Amino acid sequence: MTAPALIALLMGVGFSQPQAQAIAVYSQSQAGLNEDEMDPCARSWMGDGLFGLTQQLRRDLHSEAGTKGCVPAERQVEFVARVWPQYYPHCAARFAAGDLRAFRRCFGLGEGD
Repeated sequence: MTAPALIALLMGVGFSQPQAQAIAVYSQSQAGLNEDEMDPCARSWMGDGLFGLTQQLRRDLHSEAGTKGCVPAERQVEFVARVWPQYYPHCAARFAAGDLRAFRRCFGLGEGD
């Protein structure tokens, strides 16, 4: 997967182009991947590294996917699109209003809602 492919997936679940771009940049930094090497299954047997999910979110993702192994990128994107506004409603609102740093600050760094 490439960064443009991830951006297309993110746009397919409802993020605008600037939002999808910001999330893709975040994803690259989390996974330590370059834009041509964004395969979540390539570096980890758990394959859930596109968004750096930890603890309960990681468990929920794997439970919903029905696997303890690699979770395809499409499933990860669908999951994040759904839980982002659910777990971080104020951050999601700021992100939707144009604060492109909100995803990294709230979801990524856990700075709260």
